[in-house]
Amino acid sequence: MLNARERGVLQTALASVLWGTVFVAADIGLEYTNPYMLVFMRFLLASGIIAILAAGFDRRLGICRELRKGSIWLLGMIDAVGFLFQYVGQSLTNAPDATLLANLAPVLVPLVGWILVKESISKIQATAGAFGLSGLLFIAIPNLRFQVSSLPGDLLLLGASLSFALFIVLSKRVKAVNAGSALAVIVTITIFLTPAALTLGRLNPFNFILGMAGWSSALYMGVVCTVIPMVFYLRGLRSISPSESGTLLLLEVLSGLILAVFVLGQVPTQYEIAAGAAIVSALAMSIIFRN
Repeated sequence: MLNARERGVLQTALASVLWGTVFVAADIGLEYTNPYMLVFMRFLLASGIIAILAAGFDRRLGICRELRKGSIWLLGMIDAVGFLFQYVGQSLTNAPDATLLANLAPVLVPLVGWILVKESISKIQATAGAFGLSGLLFIAIPNLRFQVSSLPGDLLLLGASLSFALFIVLSKRVKAVNAGSALAVIVTITIFLTPAALTLGRLNPFNFILGMAGWSSALYMGVVCTVIPMVFYLRGLRSISPSESGTLLLLEVLSGLILAVFVLGQVPTQYEIAAGAAIVSALAMSIIFRN
């Protein structure tokens, strides 16, 4: 029988692994639409699933109750900005830079937590963060370059990581750590993404032409990469700290690397193998050698 902390670690790890699968699905989806439309469709389909759940189980889940809280709308706005920055930033910079900069949230969480809520940073957490950062650097090293031409994309990706770190810390702070909170946040994200989809994404509500592969990609991201992991993640925050939760998010990078090997047939480089070893070390320190 798992104790509360072990359940929190397991839920957070599962969420991170599922989020790591989004990269392959996004690659497919971007062949059929622009990043503004793709991220909007991801959350629109997720919200459709949530509407069905609310119709049948809202008395138990409390989604409508959570939507009346200002803190839920604040979290949704922060996460929506992060997702917009991530999707657009990836289209403006090179892949190695994107891999590094879009996944800095686990490293930033302890710092943001210390600034906002005075959460202490142990030596183990600091060391785990250093190993995690080294893993991300190993991924980016082969072609890492911060050129003037890619600077806008780099800055957007940094902004995405900062938004996600802020979301993690504030979710714990305002106690948005149950299924109803998670599902309500997804609905608010969809609402905040709508203006960008209508203007920059040129959304036509009467003409959703994505093709079978495009719709499959968006549906997979909406359910498997959004609804399920968001519930797991925020429930996991009940019993573990934002810093530890942030370190566990490194599993997202690791699962993405593994998926690239087995699904896309990409042979891992020596840098990626080193990155995997560093990330596993960071996870081990965070989980086993905790204070």
